[in-house]
Amino acid sequence: MEIELLEILLWAGLIFFFWALKENLGNVEADLQKIEEAKLRAARNPPKPRFVSPDGLSEPIGHYRDATIYGFAIIAGRRFRFDSICPLGSVTLSPDQACLPPGLLYVACDH
Repeated sequence: MEIELLEILLWAGLIFFFWALKENLGNVEADLQKIEEAKLRAARNPPKPRFVSPDGLSEPIGHYRDATIYGFAIIAGRRFRFDSICPLGSVTLSPDQACLPPGLLYVACDH
């Protein structure tokens, strides 16, 4: 009698465990779907870098997308040096960085 009661209790616990697991997996699936939808929205509307207009440019060093890359730029009275090309859609600029069209990243320099 005690063994039968224990077996029924274990079966009830197992059924409850699977029910709870199913409910939680449904929530995880919904969360994953929301994340995927957010990624798709971000891919459709990537953040664009804020381009600034330089006060002055010096030392041409190359070309990118029909634009001349200059070694140095004066922006808002500060001297910047060319650093890299901005990756499209994933630019977060620090206060010591500036982005010139069509996506040229410059970094403030002291000299």
